[in-house]
Amino acid sequence: MTRRPPDFQDPDEVLAFIDGIRARNQAMVDRYERFAAQAGGLTGVGFSTDGGVRVEVDENGQVSIVDITDAALRHGTLLAGMVLGAIREAQAARALKLAELGTELGTGRTLDLVREAIPEHVRDTVDQRRATRW
Repeated sequence: MTRRPPDFQDPDEVLAFIDGIRARNQAMVDRYERFAAQAGGLTGVGFSTDGGVRVEVDENGQVSIVDITDAALRHGTLLAGMVLGAIREAQAARALKLAELGTELGTGRTLDLVREAIPEHVRDTVDQRRATRW
């Protein structure tokens, strides 16, 4: 579908059209600035299935904290998997927070796309933890 340019009859119509473009652009800039301000400090937290490992990712999605209880240390070779699972959960939690924020600011289907990209078992775990902790 080809859009036809408006057929302006009067210079005031041109100015009103340009003002409309300017207002829409300013609204987009305002939404972006709100998103950037709110997203700047978003972190994510994840846990191993038994709660013995706690991982936090920072505002850049990088692992910033790994807490391992003495009981979890006794899991030996299973510990690596526990840590990786907690990292995945923390990153998914942060991604979902960002997507929800984006959706609130009018970015369309962002939340649906992010939810679809996260493995179902990780997404379900994050949803369950959010329902009880956040």
